Amino acid sequence: MRLVIEGVTAEIDSTPIVSGVDLVAEPGQFVGLIGPNGSGKSTLLRTVYRALRPATGVVSLNGADLWQMPAKRAARHRAVVTQHGDLTAEFSVAEVVAMGRAPHKGLLDREHAADRAAVAESLKRVEMAWAADRLFSTLSGGERQRVLLARALAQEAPLLVLDEPTNHLDVRAQLGLLDLIRSLGLTLLTALHDLDHAAAYCDHVVVLENGAVRASGPPLEVLTPEFVAEVFGVRAHIGPHPITGRPHIAVASM
Repeated sequence: MRLVIEGVTAEIDSTPIVSGVDLVAEPGQFVGLIGPNGSGKSTLLRTVYRALRPATGVVSLNGADLWQMPAKRAARHRAVVTQHGDLTAEFSVAEVVAMGRAPHKGLLDREHAADRAAVAESLKRVEMAWAADRLFSTLSGGERQRVLLARALAQEAPLLVLDEPTNHLDVRAQLGLLDLIRSLGLTLLTALHDLDHAAAYCDHVVVLENGAVRASGPPLEVLTPEFVAEVFGVRAHIGPHPITGRPHIAVASM
């Protein structure tokens, strides 16, 4: 699935939050959306998962305008894991994941074998099959994120949008989740705070500042020490990770 964002401006209460943003995510590419707090990352993502209609510009999937699609068709093309994915009702893990099958069903349709198979496979992919009958509310933060990812996978959408998926997770859960996301083979658009994560996992990064694209390209071409200091206000050392060999960014205060 190829995602193209062209000239998108988004407003909240008539106040522009992002302005004139262009972005392309090629099929199977992991695109990281990074920038300081308040730069417009989450707002831009909302225009992609249809929570906020752009004031101007177009969001298209394989050439089709996302906002002109019927809701169910759009949901079959893109899935989302947001920052605020907690559920307050007492659902089992399997019930939470089954919610991802809604775009494939009519209002009164019963659960079919294909739905059960999709739920089981999604839980297996995120290594949470053991918890199918557990209450979602009893899981740890990292386990909940994996279940919410399984719900998105159950939609069987080729584009996955994630808004700071490692937020509030411990370091082991963060790395495990990013390894998993990277392995999915989907087109990924992910807002990230951690520059080291962006460098290690993303194929392409787009840096937002004050609602506009400041730079975009391969992580090591964009995230130079000079650029990181200018945009993020920290010193940066960039080189191979001493354990993994992946691109690594260490930061310190100015």
